[in-house]
Amino acid sequence: MRAERPRQEALFAAALAGLATTAGGVLGGSLAGAAGAAAGLLAGGLAGYAMNERGKRRWTLRREALARPFPRDWRGFLRRRYDHYRRLPDAWRDWFDDDVRVFLAETRMTGVGIALDDELRLLVAASAVTLSLAWRDFDWEAVAEVLLYPQSFDRDYSLGGELIGLTNSWGTVILSVPSLLESFANPGDGHHVGIHEFTHLLQLDQARFDTRAVGLPAPRGEGWAALRDREMERLRGGRSVLDPYASHEPTEFLPVAVETFFERPLAMRESHAELYDLLRRYFGQDPAAWDELRGRATA
Repeated sequence: MRAERPRQEALFAAALAGLATTAGGVLGGSLAGAAGAAAGLLAGGLAGYAMNERGKRRWTLRREALARPFPRDWRGFLRRRYDHYRRLPDAWRDWFDDDVRVFLAETRMTGVGIALDDELRLLVAASAVTLSLAWRDFDWEAVAEVLLYPQSFDRDYSLGGELIGLTNSWGTVILSVPSLLESFANPGDGHHVGIHEFTHLLQLDQARFDTRAVGLPAPRGEGWAALRDREMERLRGGRSVLDPYASHEPTEFLPVAVETFFERPLAMRESHAELYDLLRRYFGQDPAAWDELRGRATA
């Protein structure tokens, strides 16, 4: 992730502050004449200033987070607990550390009936950063908050239901802690609730979930829908390495495919070459190739 505020963002913030000032003056003038216009200009100017300062503070916090060395015990924890972290080339692992620091500095996490510690926060951050690692200018702005539950839950957010993860269109990600821990403890099973739920956020387009990720490149040939339909047919015929949950509803296919891409990349590349290539180009990562290199290094 970049450390300096983009010039375009700074210019937009300044323009927005000016617009807020002008709008306040116009509204105040229409309601209470000259005195109202003056008050409106002041209120609008203060609102614009506050918005601009909030944006500047965000980038200050990011620079401060990146200036601090990545704790050695954090790196050791990720090496022990996350197979994908171990497969990364050294330079990519450094990027991963940077992105984790930024995600932790900028993302609100709340434990619901549980106490959060650094290890849980690291696992949440690692889930998101896995997806965005190659996108050096990407920000997880769509995340409003991450809620961590002590067990599964239902759609009314009460404990004891069948859900282990949920993502809302307003950016709240809810994760069951036991399921999150299991996701990291069992690499290679094709299930990762953190990766699954953060992939849903990549599908968010104007407050609704699409069946594909925003920005996903078009597959070769007939297009995304045709590729998905072919893969769904393979699922129904029992000829797929994807979990059957991918056919639960149209918006679930991509998150399940992404879980498989990172958890079972060699199997996916062998059995679903077109889908694997599409995700490889989209994420800018090649976990199957990294696994091959890792295998040769340890042979």
